[in-house]
Amino acid sequence: MAFYGCEFSFNGISCTEYGLMMYDFGTKSDTSNTLSVNSEIVEDRIARRYTPLHYGVITNKPLEFTMTFGADINAINKGVFLDRWDMDIIANWLTAHDKYQWLEITQPDMEMFRYKCFITDLKHTDVGNLPWGFTCKVICDSPFAYQYPEVFTGVVNGTTEIDIHNKSSYRGYYKPKLNLFLSKGGTFNIINETDNNRIMQFTGLPTSATNIFIDTENEIITCNTVENPYQYFNFNFLRLCRGNNHLIMNGVGNVEIMCEFPISIGG
Repeated sequence: MAFYGCEFSFNGISCTEYGLMMYDFGTKSDTSNTLSVNSEIVEDRIARRYTPLHYGVITNKPLEFTMTFGADINAINKGVFLDRWDMDIIANWLTAHDKYQWLEITQPDMEMFRYKCFITDLKHTDVGNLPWGFTCKVICDSPFAYQYPEVFTGVVNGTTEIDIHNKSSYRGYYKPKLNLFLSKGGTFNIINETDNNRIMQFTGLPTSATNIFIDTENEIITCNTVENPYQYFNFNFLRLCRGNNHLIMNGVGNVEIMCEFPISIGG
């Protein structure tokens, strides 16, 4: 994926706040870009076998790429350059973080995607002993960019069916976040017919358990009134197969299923 947009934002702050824009150093030429995530093959090769002992593949090597940016061209044309104070402020904005932040590139084919990343190895480039450009390394948390959050909703009064299309580039299951707003206790379940009728179920919920949040990736459940909601749970967390998923929900209440699908677009 080649960037040709002029603006980017990091940690929710636009580069224009610092008088910066994206650059493309060097000459333009034909480029080739990877269309899939690199996988590491896990296997052993032993004597007296011409085939390996194959265990699978690993596809979690983080995406890395270089980004180039600098002072706005209009400012440079007016003789305005970055001083040491400016560079320190910019360095703190980009590198003084202890957790992943969102990087967004402003260009038409990137409107649906963003990267979750750290920015490291920040360097400045001098021209005529005046600093005006920067390069940095972007290190993502995964091999993928992410689509912006998409929320699928369902109103359940007895039985309700919905379809969710999992657009993920990851070949395994996608694990969403859920909010359950229940009108009464008892039993509530979600069956994914596409996933061999896998059922996620709460049984014997008290009537006070009206708001349940489920992080299926990290297997975390919180409830507004119940200290230990796991005692009512069957420990089958909802997961989505690639492509279309047909869900059947039983109970009374409203459901929100929040997805940020990982997409392989390179960098």
